[in-house]
Amino acid sequence: MIIDAHSHILSLAADPEFTVAYGRESSLCIYRSRGLLPSHRMPTEQEWESSGYSSRGWPLVGPEESARDHAGFDKIVVLGVSPQWLEGRLIGTVDPEGLLGVPGEPHPDRCNDYIAAVVATDPERFIGFASVNPAYQGVRAAVEELERSVRELRLSGLKLYPMYQHWAANDPRLAFPIYQKAQELDIPVMVHQAGSTRIDARLELGRPVLLDDIGREFRELRVIIAHCGLPWVDEALYLLTKHPNFYAELSYLIATLTRRDLFLLLQRCEPMFVPLAKLFFGTDYPGFLYDPVELRTKLLTANEEAAPLRLDPLPEDKIAAIAGSNFANMMSIS
Repeated sequence: MIIDAHSHILSLAADPEFTVAYGRESSLCIYRSRGLLPSHRMPTEQEWESSGYSSRGWPLVGPEESARDHAGFDKIVVLGVSPQWLEGRLIGTVDPEGLLGVPGEPHPDRCNDYIAAVVATDPERFIGFASVNPAYQGVRAAVEELERSVRELRLSGLKLYPMYQHWAANDPRLAFPIYQKAQELDIPVMVHQAGSTRIDARLELGRPVLLDDIGREFRELRVIIAHCGLPWVDEALYLLTKHPNFYAELSYLIATLTRRDLFLLLQRCEPMFVPLAKLFFGTDYPGFLYDPVELRTKLLTANEEAAPLRLDPLPEDKIAAIAGSNFANMMSIS
């Protein structure tokens, strides 16, 4: 079984100019590291156009495009992005072209309805995770929206973005009621406890260690650390040794690693008491670095790096399980 445990869909705003500006800010370091943009000053519009990130942006990714780009995948997790204010603008998952038939003008308040509509296009392939933001309209509203998303919209999990939305993952007042409801609903919670290239994101709120309080307080809650905590990878992995119901997914991180470095990361997990069964494959699709097929191949061929390094290969069944069945087992998917 092949599962992408971390993908995105649709758009963060109905305004295409804002979407381009948002994407450019997030991608600037990538383009600079590849020598496509100057590092000593901000790029001009002409330089952006020449780099390949034109003012036209990228085509909108809907269910059809996601399924096309995930050729050979059995299932795709699509993650909602809950509403938040960014520099005076309300952003979150929207369907600016009305692809899915959700009534009303595009609005982030309907982010979970959009994700449910994506799942409805192919329930056997798409797995929908809701998203809520307790700093947006308050804790009570967030808890009620989570319950609606699971009980009425039939979404299967929850994605949280504390560092982007400027609240702490271990805040007893803002966060704990959400975990309590998720535990009651028996759904997993994926948390972006990792870094970000967004200037507005607060790195001090991204440390994986903030999840330690959740593991101690909500011991039955399944917690997935997004991006394996990059750049605090070892910190994230250590949490997996401590908390029985903690997991990590490899999206974003896997795109930053060579195949050799990926092999070496996986090779040292079990000696440091991290079962490979606690790791999930993910891509952070869409984006030019996040080709699902290429990243899947990187993972499944990682053992080819063993012989040149004079190391024992990893059991092939454990690598195959990272690609899909580990996540399926956590979700009780047959």
